[in-house]
Formats: sequence, C-alpha cells, structure tokens
Amino acid sequence: MLFAAKSTKGIKRLTLNERKAINIDTDTMSAITGMLLSDGHIAQRSKSSNARFIFSQSANLIKREYFELVLTLMKPFCTANYKPYIKNWIDSKTNINYSSISLTTMQLPCFVSLRTLWYINGIKKVPLNIQELLTPIALAHWIMGDGSRQNNGLHLSVYAFSIDNVNILIKALTEKYNVKCTIHQTKNGPRIYIDKTSMNLLRPIISPYIVASLKYKIDNR
Repeated sequence: MLFAAKSTKGIKRLTLNERKAINIDTDTMSAITGMLLSDGHIAQRSKSSNARFIFSQSANLIKREYFELVLTLMKPFCTANYKPYIKNWIDSKTNINYSSISLTTMQLPCFVSLRTLWYINGIKKVPLNIQELLTPIALAHWIMGDGSRQNNGLHLSVYAFSIDNVNILIKALTEKYNVKCTIHQTKNGPRIYIDKTSMNLLRPIISPYIVASLKYKIDNR
C-alpha cells in the first residue's frame, strides 16, 4: 500500500471566504489541463454547489513517482493532512488482483468554472481553446497519464472523447507543436499517434516536466 486511506475525522471546515480565496496558479492550471485529458475529472453535485477535482490511476509502482507529483500539486486544494484513497479488488472472471489510487480535493469555487469549460450535460469534452491551454506542462501531464511509447512514436489514449473532440486535439497538436498526428482505432476507442519523426521536436519541450520514471515514454532508444 502506497498510502493510508484518508480520514476526515477532526478536520476543520473552511469558511466560504476561505474557499473563495483559494485560486489555481498558471502552472498548476496547465498540469490540471493535462490531467483532465487523461485520468482527471471534475465532479459537481448540483449547479448550486462547488466542484471538486478527482484524479485516479492504477496503483502500479512504476506510476508512484507521478502520483506523488500530482498529490504535491493538488495538496493546496485538499483538506489538511489529506491521504489518498487506495482500492483493491479481484476480477471475478480472471481472478487477477487490481488496485487503484485516487485523490479528491475539497469542493471549491475555483473548480466550478473548470467544470463549465470541460463538461456539457455531465460529459467531458475538449474545450475549444485547448490549443491555448495545451502548454508543454499540460502535454507532459497528458503523456505521463495516458501516453505510451509505440514504434519510437507516441500513443495518447483519448477513449473518453468523441471523434470530433479527438480531431480538435489533433489540430491543436499539429498547429501548436508542428507534429505529425493520426488517429489509430482500437477495440477500446481512438488513440492519437504522434509519429516518431515528430518526437525530436517534442522531446526537448516536454522532457523537463516528465518525472524520471516515465521518461521511457519519450526516449528515442
């Protein structure tokens, strides 16, 4: 187990003004953009309530360094002494053990506008201004969350998005980073493939923001 399950016992609740005073800085907003393109979600119980950010991934040890980075970035939006939640289960069909780890922030006003930007009728979509939002930090987080090396190129899983949304992402990548992209269809849904000829353009731009344990995803070996 990487962390203990969270406990809310004895935690002081923030006042309305204290919640309103919590803002998202530019670099963290970029990181959240990348996470929302992969394993991040924003939940809102009702239109009148605040929203919270949720990030969940496999508890595989190779992903531990990245999760700890995400946890560090999102700590200012979590309750004091927050601990992530770990879930373990056995697939009844395959009898294989699985585990996931997740974090959930407080419900805050700063996440309400993001929810509006990223969701229509409860369904996550790609914002029309994604080209502006897709900074090198955002792209690095997207790759760390849902990228996989493929024939010295790179696959980006976009299973949660419609083909129209995937085309918006391809346009943003092509126009902003001048990379060659195509759509690869799989049984799980579409993937964006960034051609190996474009990786030399991306590598120096995103490498500084990728944790050491996941740099293999963009290596040219």
